[in-house]
Amino acid sequence: MQIYGADYYPEHWDESFWNRHIEIMKEYGIDWVRIGEFAWAVFELKEGEFHFELFDKIIKLLKDNGINIILGTPTATPPAWLIRKFPEILPKDYNGKVREFGSRRHYSTNSKVYREYSARIVEEYAKRYGSIVDAWQIDNEFGCHGTTYSFTEDDRKMFIEWLKEKYGTLDNLNKAWGTVFWSQTYSDWNEIGFPINTPTFENPHQMLDIYRFMSDSSIDYMNMQIEIIRRYSDKPITHNFMVDFMDIDYRKMAKYLDFVSWDNYIATKEYDPLRQSANHVLMRSLKKSPFLVIEQQPGRVNWRDVNENYPGEYLNMWTKQGYINGALGVMPFRFDQIRFAAEQYHGGLLDYAGRPTKRLEMYSKVKSETPNVVESKKEVAIYFDYENEWIHRINHVNRKFRYWDNIIEIFKAVRKLGYNVDFVFADDDLSEYHTLIVPYAFKIGNEFVEKIKLFKGNVYMTCMSGLKDENNWIVERAPHMLIDEFGVEVMDFGAIDKSKANILNADFEVDYWMDELRVYDGKILGTFDNGMPLFVKKSNRYYLASVLNEAGWLNILSRTLEPKFIGSDVEYSEAKDGIYILNLKNERNNIFIGSQIIELNAFELKVIK
Repeated sequence: MQIYGADYYPEHWDESFWNRHIEIMKEYGIDWVRIGEFAWAVFELKEGEFHFELFDKIIKLLKDNGINIILGTPTATPPAWLIRKFPEILPKDYNGKVREFGSRRHYSTNSKVYREYSARIVEEYAKRYGSIVDAWQIDNEFGCHGTTYSFTEDDRKMFIEWLKEKYGTLDNLNKAWGTVFWSQTYSDWNEIGFPINTPTFENPHQMLDIYRFMSDSSIDYMNMQIEIIRRYSDKPITHNFMVDFMDIDYRKMAKYLDFVSWDNYIATKEYDPLRQSANHVLMRSLKKSPFLVIEQQPGRVNWRDVNENYPGEYLNMWTKQGYINGALGVMPFRFDQIRFAAEQYHGGLLDYAGRPTKRLEMYSKVKSETPNVVESKKEVAIYFDYENEWIHRINHVNRKFRYWDNIIEIFKAVRKLGYNVDFVFADDDLSEYHTLIVPYAFKIGNEFVEKIKLFKGNVYMTCMSGLKDENNWIVERAPHMLIDEFGVEVMDFGAIDKSKANILNADFEVDYWMDELRVYDGKILGTFDNGMPLFVKKSNRYYLASVLNEAGWLNILSRTLEPKFIGSDVEYSEAKDGIYILNLKNERNNIFIGSQIIELNAFELKVIK
């Protein structure tokens, strides 16, 4: 099944526009819409007075015209009456300042009263439409605008309960947090708070638990809504994840969803197609199954400092890129450009007069240009852990280092060699992959350590990996439980800034971090400029004692991963039904596969059976 759809806001329009909108949808092949996720005040303008007339009408009209519906619960936008009645719903930021009404996502997931009112509106939605709509979206973009983190009294009380469940006793907590340092020892649970706006460094062990708790709070709040909907509907449930977003453990959250959705917006000022590809692959990897791009940037957005224009051809290419990376659908946001409110500059498939745009024409062409859901072969696995992202943030050796950004450098190198990538997690099965990369993974649990030892293919592991334990303590000897496996031990480490190095007789730049290695059993294949070991091989195990950019990774990986094509600016993917090649340039492009030349038109997708 493929989904061709868009995000639609009928409440923003007079009812007289609806029929024309639906005519356009049908004309251009749009057969799915998402609606309702910001409409709480439409349903309940005053407390307890529910009005379903508008959505009853539009849902019937859409269904009568063969258009499937994803209905979003409206809890991302608590209405004014609710906030005025219960101002304690509002979240507090890291400085203890209240985040006020007047935008969106203005609530704490741990507010007891907000959970009560959320449950009530979700139940009204589910009772009314549970048997009618085709899928559900819970809330909208948990954590967007920095709202994963809230530091209210409700948050503090829930954090203490979370800690009691995890540690059982204060003695266990004090040991795990190392509270003997700086006289932070607790003698009563109620003494525990959030170290916000502190004079200097926070307790890194406490901070890791705060990150875990805040992530779990969003998941728990989501699950409360899921449980209500399941009573009234058997339709699949999703939530829309975000690009480059690391505040919530999406792997953990995804376990409770029927399918993953995400919002594909350009993550950097300069469009970087392989960075977008990495985000697609991460979403696919969360459940190892097809995903939905439930919001696709159509062209211009409204929320950047500089909102660049992208011609309609880009939407066509972005959509095809989603499909070849395993999407079951790509839905542009939004169908209808809006003339008022905070998103009035955001692009869409219709212009401000309600007429079809070139973007809509280019999007509609995708239907004839893309295959069914692409199932990529399993080749290269990159280990990823949201908690490692948090550990990197909490304290550092080099503030400039970014975990996800540097994993993307590896991803790009692998893709440019023509190999498929999956991101793998500690509980994943690795048996179908021939190469495993474990980058910058401070914390590697015992379960994954054993999987590394049993892995039959090539394993590349980097600096920082295995340096810390589950509580964010530094281990006695690193890499933790893998010294014999890789034949090296980290004796010391520190920050560097763009140092020269030689790897496999080629000069490269290393950055951010330097391990001082003792090599017990291995061949040194690369050195720092001071002659110390940088890249060590023991059998099919490779250890890299610093951080490389994309070019450096291309160099070392190409020794075990023979390039599958010659060329650039393409996405190349081997699937079970053929080779998919997408030209990422808005001009002609050629690549070579062996002696065969593949000619590609601008943004063309070719399938070689």
